[in-house]
Amino acid sequence: MQSSLPRARRLAGGFWELTHQTLMMVGLFVVAGGAYLYFQPQAMTTLDRGLTQWVMARKTAADELQALAQKPADALLPMVQAEPAPGNGMPVLTPQQRTVSNWLARRYSIAPNAMAQLVSAAWTVGRQQKLDPLLILAVMAVESSFNPYAASGVGATGLMQVMANVHRDKFAPFGGPQASIDPLANMRVGALVLKDAIQRGGSVRAGLRYYVGATNDASEGGYADKVLAEQAQLERVAGVAPKPVATPMTASTAGHIVAPHAAPATAKSTVAAEPEQKHASLT
Repeated sequence: MQSSLPRARRLAGGFWELTHQTLMMVGLFVVAGGAYLYFQPQAMTTLDRGLTQWVMARKTAADELQALAQKPADALLPMVQAEPAPGNGMPVLTPQQRTVSNWLARRYSIAPNAMAQLVSAAWTVGRQQKLDPLLILAVMAVESSFNPYAASGVGATGLMQVMANVHRDKFAPFGGPQASIDPLANMRVGALVLKDAIQRGGSVRAGLRYYVGATNDASEGGYADKVLAEQAQLERVAGVAPKPVATPMTASTAGHIVAPHAAPATAKSTVAAEPEQKHASLT
């Protein structure tokens, strides 16, 4: 017992000495920093300006995100719905769209109202970009499982996992890259990227490889097969007749997917025959 007391005193003394020296060093740094700022007033001005700019940048970013959250959906995606939504907020869907929406809501555990909005928007965006809406929905299913806040390790975000920084110009009309987590903005930009990829590849399968950023069939890891299988499943749910094996796969199946209040159109390819161009990373 007696031998332990000196040891405890030595430990306490060592701790006190260490604390004392640390406080002295901190005090010296504070005094030295204050003296430097006193004799170098321009450094103080530069520091103050930098802090002010940082605070203003943070405030501007916060204001932009708040304004984006308050922006009505129709301002982000004109004519998203086939018809004005009724009083309960549900978009008016065709029987085919409603069947697809209900099936997806059950499969991916998404609120029916939210899924109905996405399905309605997919039909509108598909009509605008001449893409099969079921292909758009299939890409969202594979990419994010319809989670608008999904993010990958390489920076892809949102429903269609778009690289927001790569496609800053496409997100500019919606407020910038931070809009990539907005479901409707992400869908519109993702559809544009997908359309460009299909035009570049010459077919849906090749376009999906470009969309995922694969350099060859081996590096894409079966991504195209997953998306096409999901699209085929959605076609069965929607009651779409299977495509003939000999018919080339195209971006649009307008002859099978009936747009709201529109007569069936003759199926035709919408893949533009354009010269090969060099593109940056698409996704």
